Amino acid sequence: MENIAQWVGIDVSKATLDVYIRPMGKAFSVANTEVEISHLVEELKSANLNLIVLEATGGLETELVIQLQAAFLPVALINPRQGRDFAKATGKLAKTDAIDAKILAHFGEAMKPQRLPIESETARQLSELISRRRQLVEMQTAEKNRRSRARGKALADIEAHIEYLEQRLKQLNQEIEELTQNNQQWIDKINLLKTTPGIGQVISTTLVSDLPELGKLTAKQISRLVGVAPINHDSGQHKGKRMINGGRAHVRATLYMGAVVAMRHNPVIKAFYERLVERGKSKKLALTACVHKMLVILNAMVRDNLPWCISDNFQPIVNA
Repeated sequence: MENIAQWVGIDVSKATLDVYIRPMGKAFSVANTEVEISHLVEELKSANLNLIVLEATGGLETELVIQLQAAFLPVALINPRQGRDFAKATGKLAKTDAIDAKILAHFGEAMKPQRLPIESETARQLSELISRRRQLVEMQTAEKNRRSRARGKALADIEAHIEYLEQRLKQLNQEIEELTQNNQQWIDKINLLKTTPGIGQVISTTLVSDLPELGKLTAKQISRLVGVAPINHDSGQHKGKRMINGGRAHVRATLYMGAVVAMRHNPVIKAFYERLVERGKSKKLALTACVHKMLVILNAMVRDNLPWCISDNFQPIVNA
């Protein structure tokens, strides 16, 4: 390959990977298999790469990301909506896998998305276990909702499934605990986050696993990454509602759970929430603001390696 700065877009499907290299204009496809991916990685290693851009495709991209990162190649993973919106903005209305790969390469050059941090195999396993735990909790909630409407044998089957899910969750929690105990940095960070009222073992472990950037970014950057930064919707004299959008939805959902608990047991967050409601903010908006405030403080805590409180009143000691 020519020794010029290049941007690579890879459209991922179950069977194939469509690759486009910009500005060379080189396009090709390979099978989405472990062997073919290894050949692709070897070819890309010889290039002068700025960034490789992929879309999150529900796990179809996992093997590719693993091999690219193992070769220390720069990778960015974006939301498919971002790629589609960019295509529309640049007048590319047609959609094929080859066209999508070309658009992703262009997106990388124009927007310069943040590259993924390099994950160890243990970190990847922890993330997968936490993701699986989240899936089981969703199944358990769905079954509990069905239980109230079931009768007879159907009810017995639902209750048996709920019991099975409870046992699996216990086993998963144990596996997650064992995995984190093998990494002293994780242990230290988890224990630090748990000093925050409202942040327990599950939430702190999720943050360590799925938000490794915590403590490494500014307050604005981490808020945008998670998707809790309010976005303006103003035009001329019109002042629209500020709304959150995008980001890591599962991390945001986890922080929401922590904020709900913190509104009852964390005097700082509770006072902040009540103050917003008294000003006329809706409860939903006030809760979202609490999530944002908690995230900013947690980010500062990890950055400065300082616990949440210095007294029984749980006063934050960080400048968030």
